[in-house]
Amino acid sequence: MRKQPTQKRAQLTIEAVYQATAELVDKEGMTGLTTNKIAHKAGFSVGTIYQYFASKDELFRAMVKHSRSNAIGEINTYLYSRESLEDPSDIDLEMFIRGYIAILIDGFAFGPPLRRIVTRLCWMVESPEETAETMQALVVRLVQFVNYVQHPQLKLLTETRCFVLSRTIIGCLRSASLERLEPPSVSELTNALVEMVMSQLDLNRQPA
Repeated sequence: MRKQPTQKRAQLTIEAVYQATAELVDKEGMTGLTTNKIAHKAGFSVGTIYQYFASKDELFRAMVKHSRSNAIGEINTYLYSRESLEDPSDIDLEMFIRGYIAILIDGFAFGPPLRRIVTRLCWMVESPEETAETMQALVVRLVQFVNYVQHPQLKLLTETRCFVLSRTIIGCLRSASLERLEPPSVSELTNALVEMVMSQLDLNRQPA
């Protein structure tokens, strides 16, 4: 970004630009998308967009960074809330995993309608390097959590297993987003992913 939106009004402007961009791509596709169209949809002059973004590609990059940062922030908040428990080793493992996966589903595939559109656009435009950076951040944070809480069963989540599980889950969510899996399937998808993770921990439990 050419400059950071420090004031509330500027932040709302950026959010409106992101929303307009996502909605245009969702309805019309990437072909023919211009900054003029985005500005008109958002209700601003094209000069307003150029105050923040030098090009359409830079706008896309900023959207990806913003969306991924929000998703990782929600994961950090969730993990920290469990780390802050008086005795983290007493965590109900299945409930923890279900909550963790629910946040991933919300951040990388579904969530509210507008968020689903933005997420789909991010998958369409982000580079493999950007995806890898996000995946690595998720793995590093999860490994930190496992090492901190010292849960007897979570200890089975080695760095390699965290790597494999994270990429398997996010790969499923990427496909669900791009293929426009219907939200009513979220419950079944959640159960399938929870079952997969639990099986890696040798708990032999059935999904809820």
